[in-house]
Amino acid sequence: MTYNYTAHKEIRAELRSKLKDLRETAKRETKRDINEQKKVIFTEVRKGYINNTYVERLVVFLRGTGCSLVKETGGCTFCGFYNATNFGVKIADEDYISQIKEVIEDAKVNFHQYPIICLYNDGSMLREEEISIDGLIAIIKILSEQDTVKKIVIEGRVEDVSGQKLAKIRAATHKELEIAVGFESANPLIRDLCINKNFDNAVFEENCFRARSHGISIIPLLMIKPPFLTEKEAVEDYIDSLVFLEKFKFQRIDMELPTVEANTLVHELWKRGEYKPISFWSVIKILKARQLLELKTPLYISPPNYSVSAIDRTSNCDVCDPLIFEAIDKFNTFGEIYAFESIECSCKAGWERKIKEEVKDADISKRVEASLRAFSQEEDSAAKEDIMIK
Repeated sequence: MTYNYTAHKEIRAELRSKLKDLRETAKRETKRDINEQKKVIFTEVRKGYINNTYVERLVVFLRGTGCSLVKETGGCTFCGFYNATNFGVKIADEDYISQIKEVIEDAKVNFHQYPIICLYNDGSMLREEEISIDGLIAIIKILSEQDTVKKIVIEGRVEDVSGQKLAKIRAATHKELEIAVGFESANPLIRDLCINKNFDNAVFEENCFRARSHGISIIPLLMIKPPFLTEKEAVEDYIDSLVFLEKFKFQRIDMELPTVEANTLVHELWKRGEYKPISFWSVIKILKARQLLELKTPLYISPPNYSVSAIDRTSNCDVCDPLIFEAIDKFNTFGEIYAFESIECSCKAGWERKIKEEVKDADISKRVEASLRAFSQEEDSAAKEDIMIK
């Protein structure tokens, strides 16, 4: 798909200006002890795959410098992780190393129980502005020295997957390596205006094969229902993206369930009733479509637990949500959708009605433009009121 990035130059600039304002609000409203730079945000036990076996893995949410995209572009429309970071002030390598060592030594964590260690810094661990390559290599070497660790997973941006960095990372360890990257959508327009990422699919493809040549796996993260899409469009976009990614024969694709987090564009839209996280019925519809299309790449449904708290998240209702979470665990374990087949609930009728009644007001770029214009008008009105009060 050929996409003309220059066609939406003005909308993109306005979108990024709004996102940057939200990040500044987050910075003003957050007070943090400087000593927190030496401690991780938290750790969490999740499930993962090693040698096609479903095992427990340890996810380490590092206290990160902060995503460098925030300064450049305002960051992603849905991401509130910046609220948990050092707001762009670079964390020293020795502080990152202290965080890792503390996790390894913490008896409560029980580090040596987990064969997979995942490191998330709420940004890109391949970005020099966030963590130096020397710091990253030092951390990988520390983890590699632990006999119980079989696989190391880091997160990075698609554009940061360079041959030079891959070679250094590969040389630092004999352990299995994965890099999780936010691919989000195969549709460049949706990725650009709905998510605020504008790399080309060709760049993604090139860097995936580059990583594979170094014996490193790329795991694409696919965002389900970014802002400005209807529920039906979100389902269609996700299925299209799964089809696009099938040719790469990835070890797996991670489905990222949406949450609403403070100081994000999604939160602002949510407050105005213009955004709602996707329904689990839509997730099930995607899984059934994937089966009908006979797509073979394993799909892992990530739990919607991140380094910041959620104001709203993917849900159906209090009655069937617990059943669906049980089914998700079975799906992640066995890769089959049979666990969802027996789930029925009265809330499904409301979801079906919503899908039928959804109206596309305009094309996506016009929707984004209209929302940004409404935000601007609200801010102008608020400024005038402040002047009158003074």
